[in-house]
Amino acid sequence: MARLSQDEGFALLELLIGITILTLMTLLTLRVSQFAGEAYYTFPERYTRFKSEALLTGDTRVYGDDSDMDYPLIRLGENGTVNQARTLVFPCGNTRKEIVIELGTGSLVFR
Repeated sequence: MARLSQDEGFALLELLIGITILTLMTLLTLRVSQFAGEAYYTFPERYTRFKSEALLTGDTRVYGDDSDMDYPLIRLGENGTVNQARTLVFPCGNTRKEIVIELGTGSLVFR
């Protein structure tokens, strides 16, 4: 009868450690790709709130975002109008999405 030596094959503990490492790497990759597209979905809410505040106070305001994205400054008039159209580009994983701020009303167009 042939006996197997101790160093042949993988032990159950080694297999579990390998699966755990692969799972953690996969989860981290998914989280990073989710954060990349998050700004695209949160920008409209922040912009609309800011535009409402400009309308309520009747003041000219400049919108600057505190996130990591480099948004151009958006100037809102006292009646909530925009004097310069903007196109904001958001990287979302392997693709990119755009939000266009229209001249005048400041409406948002999603592409």
